[in-house]
Order: sequence, then C-alpha cells, then structure tokens
Amino acid sequence: MKRRLLFIACLSLALQACALTNPADTRTTTQQWYDQQIEMEIGGLVNKPPFREQVRANAIAVDGKVLLIGQAADQATSQQLESKVREFKRVKTVFNQLQIRPPAALSEVSQDSWLTTKVKTQLIGSKKLRDATIQVYTAGQEVYLLGYVTPEQGNVAAEIARNISGVKKVVKVFEYPPQ
Repeated sequence: MKRRLLFIACLSLALQACALTNPADTRTTTQQWYDQQIEMEIGGLVNKPPFREQVRANAIAVDGKVLLIGQAADQATSQQLESKVREFKRVKTVFNQLQIRPPAALSEVSQDSWLTTKVKTQLIGSKKLRDATIQVYTAGQEVYLLGYVTPEQGNVAAEIARNISGVKKVVKVFEYPPQ
C-alpha cells in the first residue's frame, strides 16, 4: 500500500512538472524539465542539515544556469550551498545572490510575495510586454526579473518594477535573442 501511494505521489509530481513547462519559452521541453529537476533538488537540499534553518533560498534554473536568491546565516554556509549546487548534474553555472543575514521571517516572506504579485500584475497590464515571458522573484524586497525578452522589453519591465512601492532594487537576469 505504501509503495502504491509513493508511486502515485511521484507520478503526480512528474505530471505537474510536465504541465508547468512554458510553450513560449525558447528552451526545449527537455531542458525545461532538467531545469525543474535542478530547482527541486536544490529545494530538497536546503531543507536538510546543515542548511535547514540556516538558509532560506529559491533557486531558478535556466539552461543549467542557476540563480540562488534568499538568505544564508553566514558566508561559509552560502559558499557551502553554492559548492553543493555546482556538483549537481546539468548545472553549468551558479549565480549566488544569497544575502548574508538571518533567514527571512514569515512576515518578510509574505511581504516579498506581495511585491511579486504587484510586479506581476503591472507587467501583465503593460501593452509593451504582451508577448514577453517574464518570471518574477522577490527576496528581501529585491526583485529579480528573468525570461527571454528583447532589450527594450527588459528595460520596460525593469522600469515598471522599479516604480512599485516597496521595491528596494531590481535585478535583470534576462536572456536576449541574438542580434
């Protein structure tokens, strides 16, 4: 019975991951799948010792390039996590943007979620970004914008995010088409 439940849970996760691939994304479905696997592996890693309660991190993977955002209790822990992530299969590069400070409290995480919602709402409402695929992540009131856009769309998105009340900093992590 336990095996059957475990199989159903794994199958459900696999199907959800397949459903989350974005058809507007220029990556192949296979690469999107690999990137999602990387993100899930990192999510599991930060919930185990020695990282549990020392790190609150989100990982965003695009073509094997990983962006780590969030907080780490100290520099050594941040570097140790980065080193472990670099060892993962299919990870090409790690951009460690973890802030060195105690992991965020629930109230701060909620505030970051609210900022993400406000930024996404404004981006969706922009006529200049109708055909753009932009992901938004917030950590410590710093907004990270990711996606495949033109340079003009990237600048428009960053300007929109900068003008949202509560946003301290905007970081563009866009991929631009070849000129």
